Amino acid sequence: MNRKVGGGRNGYEFTLENASGNFFIRQKPSAVLFGGETITVKKWSGVYRVIYERVNRDTQVLEDLLYLRNKAAGTVRVLISDTPAGMRKPLNVDEEIFVETHYGVETMFNIMVDWILRYVLCD
Repeated sequence: MNRKVGGGRNGYEFTLENASGNFFIRQKPSAVLFGGETITVKKWSGVYRVIYERVNRDTQVLEDLLYLRNKAAGTVRVLISDTPAGMRKPLNVDEEIFVETHYGVETMFNIMVDWILRYVLCD
């Protein structure tokens, strides 16, 4: 995985290979970078959405995400589902794929990177 995510007033970047959600605590995102493409975002949920929408373009990744629905769960809520039911702040990232975003930035990134994207992008 070598996707870069830009964030903060200082224009920091990191790759998902060495991502750490705690790096972005109290930072505001500004953009998500994919190669030479810059996608402007204003909220962390926007970063989340852009990354999921981009990886979903790969049919194998999409199949893996569909497989994870209703199986990846936190202590209280399902993290990725085919329905928003039971989620506090569901984000619809694809047809029949909802992810929970009712977390702080550190937890949200840990879920996205360590629990979901590492599974679908790094066999």
